[in-house]
Parts: sequence; structure tokens; C-alpha cells
Amino acid sequence: MEKPADFDARHELHEEVSSTIRRTASQLQSHLGQLAKNAGLSLPQYSVLRILAGAPDPLSCSEIAERMIARDPDITRLIDKLEKSGMVSRKRSDRDRRVVCSAITDRGHELVRQVDNGVSQLHRQVFGHVEDHQLKAIIERLQHLRLE
Repeated sequence: MEKPADFDARHELHEEVSSTIRRTASQLQSHLGQLAKNAGLSLPQYSVLRILAGAPDPLSCSEIAERMIARDPDITRLIDKLEKSGMVSRKRSDRDRRVVCSAITDRGHELVRQVDNGVSQLHRQVFGHVEDHQLKAIIERLQHLRLE
């Protein structure tokens, strides 16, 4: 069976869109990773701290994992390191003693604020020239492309 005439051109366009999205995401990840590294954190550690900073109550490992952008198979290991460095505290859940919940400490909050300042500058540099309605359109289109 023969392919339609526009198949190759459309396939190339799909490839280009995919490559552009991956390249852009990789570049943002790299810059975010460097900001976290400058504060002595890995990007996944910073992500965990941001999640805990925004949570009204301590969270279990599974609740943290659900909120991560990039899935990390070993949230427990990340929390262990953050606890050892004084950025996270842990305690057993009052509702279910089998569950251990984590909360951000004052030291963790301070590090998040430090990295957040750099992230805000990065976002202004990358997105500052784009109008709000264009940013909203980008968000909508990217959400439409997700396979979730």
C-alpha cells in the first residue's frame, strides 16, 4: 500500500516539533539544574522542597511522588538526604502510623527562596518578551499534546 503524498512532509513536521519541544525542555532543565546545584541541591531535591513548601501539611512519599514533574523512583532516598542536611523533618502520620510524612524546615524554606530568586530571573529572561495571551496559548497547546 502506498503512502499519501503528504505523509513524509507531515512526518518530518512531527519530528521537528518533537525535537524542538525536547530541546527546549532540556535547555530549561539544564538551567534549572544549575540554579539548584549552585544552592547545593540536585534538581529533584529542589523539586521535593518546592512541593513541601507549597503543601499546607506534611506529605507522604507517595503524595510527593504524585506532584513531581519528572518522576523519580526513589523519593525516599531524596528525603533521606534532605533530612540529613536539615532541610526536611519527618514524623509518623497521626492517621496511619505506618505512613511517614515529611515537612520542610526553616533551612529548607531559605534554600527554596534562594533558588526561586534565580528561577524567577530565568523565567523573565526566557518568557519575559512573550505576551500573556501567547503564554496561555502555549500552555493550552502543550497540555493538548500530553499523552496522559
